[in-house]
Amino acid sequence: MSFNRLRIGRAGVTFFLTLAVLAQDATTPPVIAEPSCCAGSSRAASLSFDPFAKPSSWRFADASAWQWKEAENGKELILLKQNDYKPPFRSPVNLAWFEDREWSSFSLTFECQLGSFTEGNNDLCVALGGVSTSQFYYAHLGEKADQAHHQIHIVQQADRKPITTYRNAGTPWKKDTWHKVKVIRNHSTGDIAVWFDDAPQPILTAQDKTFEWGKIALGSFDDEGRFRNIRIRGTSRPTN
Repeated sequence: MSFNRLRIGRAGVTFFLTLAVLAQDATTPPVIAEPSCCAGSSRAASLSFDPFAKPSSWRFADASAWQWKEAENGKELILLKQNDYKPPFRSPVNLAWFEDREWSSFSLTFECQLGSFTEGNNDLCVALGGVSTSQFYYAHLGEKADQAHHQIHIVQQADRKPITTYRNAGTPWKKDTWHKVKVIRNHSTGDIAVWFDDAPQPILTAQDKTFEWGKIALGSFDDEGRFRNIRIRGTSRPTN
């Protein structure tokens, strides 16, 4: 976030008003590098963990809204409908959390597909840094960018708050199409970045160090979707 000072004069008195300007209005994304734990010849970089290998480790607020499917490319996690759940603060209703491990710095990849398609109004979400149901980050991959959509948010025992430092015009979802998503989290710098399909630059970035360790989750705010081929590598530890 940058700051500009506005000079205001009235009745012979001059004072300055400080205006916060979100860097998300930048025209080019910052350079986000792979964290050291996931780059080069490090041990973590060579170990790719599959969170779908153990379906029993995933927690759902409404299990009736989710389904596991054995597919040609491995397990798929399907969000069938809106969860019958109200989060403690304004945040995604439909999140499935992986409970066994939490990560600090990492690289996460997966494929996803919308379950239904309404042009101009589609989203899926990926959460990270999950400490509790009221403390986490999430990337809202919205088709159109506005105050709430197509942002990286923080939920810190309060309603979601955007912390985006850069975003493009929106996520280019296509009907009946599997899309590739990559998320990088570097706790040492605070960087969070999201890539979509084969774009060379991230579509969303943020910078925040509030949560050092946390769980990951997949889901959406209010759309159905499918997830597969999830892999994560980085610095992790068991939750128990």
